[in-house]
Amino acid sequence: MRIIAIGGEPGSGKSTLMKRIINEFEMEPKYQEYKLVPYLQRGNIYILGKYEEGEVFSGTDRMSMAVQPEAIKFLNTLSDDSIVIYEGDRLFTTSFLEYCMEHYDLKIVYLETEREVRDKRCEERGSDQNEQWLQGRETKILNILSNMFLMLNVSRYQNNNLKEQEVVFEAITKEMVN
Repeated sequence: MRIIAIGGEPGSGKSTLMKRIINEFEMEPKYQEYKLVPYLQRGNIYILGKYEEGEVFSGTDRMSMAVQPEAIKFLNTLSDDSIVIYEGDRLFTTSFLEYCMEHYDLKIVYLETEREVRDKRCEERGSDQNEQWLQGRETKILNILSNMFLMLNVSRYQNNNLKEQEVVFEAITKEMVN
């Protein structure tokens, strides 16, 4: 099984990228749920999280804080040829990424975005996250990126504009179809 985990700080374009993948692969907007794990499915492709039109925060961020054990159980129900994609804070954690690395073919896609671009995106979507919370997310991401066990599986991509997002999109879709 291949797992593609997309990470980045708030405003880095994770949800926008996921919505594009959902549209490109014509994923049905009908959500299924395995206990605490909502997902979309098309064939052997599974996208974890919720990506509803007009939502500001989506993906795995809307999942329960207790989702990781259930997500592991869900992964264990899937076939070896499955492709699982997700982004968001609930599953983009060191412990969950390490589990995925030990048991599956894990690809970590990290979106790097200039601070000014992230701030503008957060402002445009009406985000009210305070500086302390944002610093906590930055520290969490830095800990994952510097994890000796995970770092060889991280691909870093700039995501400041549509041209750069196209590069990221092409890399992810290539992983999905290979």
